[in-house]
Amino acid sequence: MERYVLIKKVDEDKQLAYGEVYVPMIPDSQGDFMTATEIEKMAHQFMKDGLLRGVDTQHDLQDNGAVVVESFLARKSDPDFIYQSWVAAVWVPDDVWPLVKSGELGGFSMYGSGERTPTMITIEIPDNGIIKGDTDTAEDHIHTYFVKYDEEGNFLGGETNVKDSHSHKIIKGTTTEKADDHRHRFSFIEALQA
Repeated sequence: MERYVLIKKVDEDKQLAYGEVYVPMIPDSQGDFMTATEIEKMAHQFMKDGLLRGVDTQHDLQDNGAVVVESFLARKSDPDFIYQSWVAAVWVPDDVWPLVKSGELGGFSMYGSGERTPTMITIEIPDNGIIKGDTDTAEDHIHTYFVKYDEEGNFLGGETNVKDSHSHKIIKGTTTEKADDHRHRFSFIEALQA
């Protein structure tokens, strides 16, 4: 199982990156999803097993020195994270931190195995297949992004609006392509839930 999720918050002074490890009932890149109950079990087992180290870069399976320093389930009133999601804060070492700051490492990708149970969920994508939302702030500005899906729910790509004479392409994941020497993070999940 592999799941890529957006780094939604960073604390530059403490070199912390925060993101949802798993969001309930939202399919990942393989079309898999979990209930809030299963996510809670997984998050608790992660802590029981003491798997706070062992963070790697791009699934190279080489410990990069990063450490999970917080792990929690988002509460209903949480202003930053989707309710019932498993959220982690990862301390990132000096040699990896520039990749987080630049957006080159724009998220977490959970790696593991699990048991699949065939189940179907329905997610309402607008009739035109376009989801619209706002990126995070980078270089003191945000963009409005547009991503498109076909009738089967397959991602077709996207782009942002023009801001300060530039725009960004969206090819995959939850980070724009680099333009004007920076990237933006975004999350289409919030746009679907709005």
